[in-house]
Amino acid sequence: MRGVSAEELRDLILSVGTHKQERILSPIEVAELLEKATNAGTAIQEISKEILLSPTMIIRLRRLLKLAPEIRHIVDWKGKPKISPSTASEIACLKTLKEQDFLANATLEHGLSKSEVIQIVEVRRKSSKSVNECVEEIFKMRPRMIRRYLFIGAVKSSEVQDRLSKMPQKERNVLFNNVVTLNLPNLASWDGSLGVNRFTLIGNEDLNETISKLPTDFASSINAHLESIILKHE
Repeated sequence: MRGVSAEELRDLILSVGTHKQERILSPIEVAELLEKATNAGTAIQEISKEILLSPTMIIRLRRLLKLAPEIRHIVDWKGKPKISPSTASEIACLKTLKEQDFLANATLEHGLSKSEVIQIVEVRRKSSKSVNECVEEIFKMRPRMIRRYLFIGAVKSSEVQDRLSKMPQKERNVLFNNVVTLNLPNLASWDGSLGVNRFTLIGNEDLNETISKLPTDFASSINAHLESIILKHE
């Protein structure tokens, strides 16, 4: 397949067309390889035959590259409490990166389903309502609401960002798990992801209370540990 190496093709085949939650490549990494192949002149039908994935799914996966860079790290095969590729592909239909960011965060915080995200995007596309108003409209249709807490922090060091950009998503998440465990050793339930310039942490009331009781700013502590772990290997 033109545009990708034999190793990349192997990883691609092992990461799509399976129901396993743990895969070699993240959805975004799959989308990047699909984009490389098409840019090199490989037709979608040819890709479809090579990796045994329908052309429709290939198009949906490539659409993930339209997502705001800040939210790509929260797209994961396992879905909730992160965002599944199919749901993220719908979010990518929003025209502005700001709207995508808002809807992605709302999806995490309120556990929006794919069908709810489709409704929100459709209402936004057909009306003059803001994406915030569209989300509120969906909330009113729910029989009950489940409150989750979402914490977002920025990776401040440009050196750390550079190192993170060279890591696969799986490696970044392992690193983030270690860093959060160092900061919140007694926290039983949480989930999160580490991107190149942003990290995301989500959980229930226990997470909110634990972070509120920390003696120092949580984001600053995460950044300090990231710098310590990453830059000491320089």
